[in-house]
Amino acid sequence: MTDVAARAKVSLKTVSRVVNGEPGVAAATIETVEKAVAELGYRADLQARGLRRGDRRSQSVGLIVSAIANPFDAEIHGAVEAFAGERDIVVLGLSSGGDPDIELRRATSLFERQIDGLIISCAGPDQQPLIDLAEKRPVVFIDREPSVPLGDAVVTDNQMGAVRATRHLVTAGHRRIALLADDQRIQTARLRCEGFLAAMDEFGIGPDAELIRCDLLNEEMAHAATHELLSSPNPPTAIFAAQNALTIGALRAIHQLGLEGRVGLVSFDDIPHGDMFPVGLTAITQDPTRIGQVAIERLLGRIDGSITTPPERIVVPTGFVVRGSGEIPPPNGE
Repeated sequence: MTDVAARAKVSLKTVSRVVNGEPGVAAATIETVEKAVAELGYRADLQARGLRRGDRRSQSVGLIVSAIANPFDAEIHGAVEAFAGERDIVVLGLSSGGDPDIELRRATSLFERQIDGLIISCAGPDQQPLIDLAEKRPVVFIDREPSVPLGDAVVTDNQMGAVRATRHLVTAGHRRIALLADDQRIQTARLRCEGFLAAMDEFGIGPDAELIRCDLLNEEMAHAATHELLSSPNPPTAIFAAQNALTIGALRAIHQLGLEGRVGLVSFDDIPHGDMFPVGLTAITQDPTRIGQVAIERLLGRIDGSITTPPERIVVPTGFVVRGSGEIPPPNGE
């Protein structure tokens, strides 16, 4: 800033006022200072600026999701980044891979960079270390709620979404319905499994334990499980895939076995181009864009003090897209 002041032949204070957009500076002076800034390639030190202001803000926030490559997480990331960008706030996005130890290391790294707050989809059951690490900086939880109200939580109604998916298959005539679910230590996976079981019980259907796979960690495991189930002597007539990567694995197995149009399938969460398959994918849909928008709104409100209420749980409703795969009847009306 001293170099800019010398080039523009103005005081250091005038340069500071122009750079920070403060009022009361003549238009001609602003033009002179901005020309000097451009010629010298000056860039403000945001951390130093925060220290001078006294609020110590870095104008940056952190985001930790399970996998940015996952379409759901990627859409949340895009929504957070778009909303924050409109306010000149930088988003530092990282993935945990669903590993609590990696998650804590990533969070530590972000807070060491003096982020103003964090949005996180928690991998582990204990979130207290994150709050201790944050040192009173706000944390907003997405997709998965904290075990105790440590911060705002923006979530999907997972259990009711699973109930809706299962009811749909039952009303199409299915009784032998397989469940493909994620690791039950993950809150969303557990809630979706509970929703499936509740809907089966609602119709008086005792689920077959051999058809319930609640330990599938990725697409490949879902593919192998689906192939095994559909190749068994008494296969399921329909499948509820409780996560989008598991849905892709199931679809691959159905295709390889030549069973398109013969096995019912409902997915929790849509996948890209789900409407372009020979039999379109019927899916419970989430709204990751809305989740991301609400999360960053809450975080920025906590940072600037415009939101001071106790932590809240905000539920973003699911949708339902009917395309054909969930409407396939069981063979022989069974």
